Amino acid sequence: MAQTDLLTSVRLRIDPAARRGVYRPGLVVLRADGRMQQLVLTPTQASILQRGFEEPATVPEVLVRLLGDHQCPPLQEFYELVLQACAAGVLLEAEATPPPSLARRWWPRLKPSVALVLVRPVLLLAVGTLVVAPRPWLAPAWDLALLWGWLSACALLSFGDILAATVIAGSGGQVRAPRLHWLSLFPRFRVDTAEAALGGAACERTVALLRLTPVLAGAAAAAWFEPLWLAPLLAGVLHVLAPTRPSAARQLLAGLLGAKPFSVRAGFLFEPRRQDFWTRAKVWWSEQLSRLGLAKLGWAVVWTALVALVLQWCQPGVYRAIWRGFGPEGRFHVHLETALQAAIAIPAAGALFLCWAMLRHWRMRRALMRPLRISQTRINTEALNTGDNPAALRSVPLFRKLSDNDLRALAAAMNPVAVARKAIVFHEDDPGDAFYVVMAGELEVLKNLPPPSRRKKTIGWLHPGDGFGEIALLDNANRTTTIRATRASRLLRLGKADFDQLVVGKMGGEAVRELLQNAAFLGRLTILGGWPFDDLMEHARRCRSQQFAAGAHVLRAGESNLWFYLIFDGAFEVREGKKVRQRLHPGDYFGEISLLEHGTTTADVFAVEDSRCLVMSRADFLAFFARDYRIGLRIEALAAHRRGGHLFSSR
Repeated sequence: MAQTDLLTSVRLRIDPAARRGVYRPGLVVLRADGRMQQLVLTPTQASILQRGFEEPATVPEVLVRLLGDHQCPPLQEFYELVLQACAAGVLLEAEATPPPSLARRWWPRLKPSVALVLVRPVLLLAVGTLVVAPRPWLAPAWDLALLWGWLSACALLSFGDILAATVIAGSGGQVRAPRLHWLSLFPRFRVDTAEAALGGAACERTVALLRLTPVLAGAAAAAWFEPLWLAPLLAGVLHVLAPTRPSAARQLLAGLLGAKPFSVRAGFLFEPRRQDFWTRAKVWWSEQLSRLGLAKLGWAVVWTALVALVLQWCQPGVYRAIWRGFGPEGRFHVHLETALQAAIAIPAAGALFLCWAMLRHWRMRRALMRPLRISQTRINTEALNTGDNPAALRSVPLFRKLSDNDLRALAAAMNPVAVARKAIVFHEDDPGDAFYVVMAGELEVLKNLPPPSRRKKTIGWLHPGDGFGEIALLDNANRTTTIRATRASRLLRLGKADFDQLVVGKMGGEAVRELLQNAAFLGRLTILGGWPFDDLMEHARRCRSQQFAAGAHVLRAGESNLWFYLIFDGAFEVREGKKVRQRLHPGDYFGEISLLEHGTTTADVFAVEDSRCLVMSRADFLAFFARDYRIGLRIEALAAHRRGGHLFSSR
């Protein structure tokens, strides 16, 4: 399912069969009954899922409730939580059927505390026996005894998983996915031992020790009684102690430290940053610097030393043979030089990849600042190619409710206009004499910055199906923005007299005129980035226009605020005492920090010239804020920048 749909419109509910376990205080494990993946969360994150989606709801609905209760975490964390929960099967679509359970009946049961008492002496005895066993342990190149040792290792590894399943069942957990695992160096019976995490850190430690003890005891016995079996049995011990993911050693480290990596890692799964290798590398590196990450790194070094030691024990002359082959007089010395050259080339290739990843990261950050479009209006290109302008205009949301006769009259009154790349359609302050519809291409909406600056600020973009130029026509005023083509475009032009007769006259009086004006203004805001016109109309109905005279004190620091302000025209200043922190222009907004936090304004806002705003109530603003996750993220980032700190906090 597309991520946009998942985070905006799909109704989700928590899987009623999802199971919860407390690994340690402050760390909760959630797991769906029919999935292998588990979520490692904070208690607050688990509560958001369980309470927010107890009944089917969309993500915006849950977010509005959290904002209303002032319990919202950072949006990146919240959306990442939802995505991870859906990936793990903890959240399901409202009408979806949960996958069948992976749990199987398992009659033998043993409490973790009892199992730990039984396994400790066996484990200590096995380690002590290996330490004092006679040496060297010589393994022949090939002998039937090696086969018996390998079969013994497979059987003992299987027995370890059987004991682990017994303890998991004894702790109240589920024995999941028991099966014979053939595609492995040691084919054996296996169960999903990750289930031990739901029983807590103590249960996970016990399960890890039970997986290790049988094969270690077998190696100790072989060292005394069947030395020729020892090499494959030691390989089995190293296999179960490997620093890789499903090993008993990794499980034991997590249990000893009481630490597991949290599932919600901001920016890892969340688009478009899941393609951002630089961000992913930073997340990975932060995990390696954690207590568990450093312990895994240390164990990897110890495990490598153990492999080298076992190899020396089993084949004492192996390192001398390697030196004879690759040393200065060895027959493979030339290959060693090639290997060294390749080793030198690897860091160079890594540096190039790092540069590429940083460039990609920079480009993605720039892309995040461009206007966003949830869905783009599609012009009927077939009708355009055949010259059927009435059918093409039917695709324009503004004209959607006009009759066929009105559309034909409208098409007859409109004239085609070709605009070259970077050409200006009209400048700010030009007289308004026509309305335009974009049929092909892309145009940029620009606003002049106050003097003495001669720069222009981009406040929006126009795409096929968008109309523009109506503000000057509706107000009998000059143009309020500059429109420039970013690539070659095709427009249809409608003169002012025809616009008044065929559009405004057909669609209603002053209320409709204001509604169209407000919707058109919302559609040009960078934070909205080309919402569908129907959505813009819906939110425009929730706005009211409010005038402010020059010098008006709009918001006072420390007082309550219940409104969100979108600047339609004019200019405002945000002040702390007599210090001007920011100057706001058309397309900017204010009041969002107090609405999202505690309702109290953090600064004074003054109108510095006669101005007009679109004003939205708190309830309507929260619905607007939660409607599109990308808009929410952008507003949150800008609000945090204005505030000088994080807007929401993790709990």
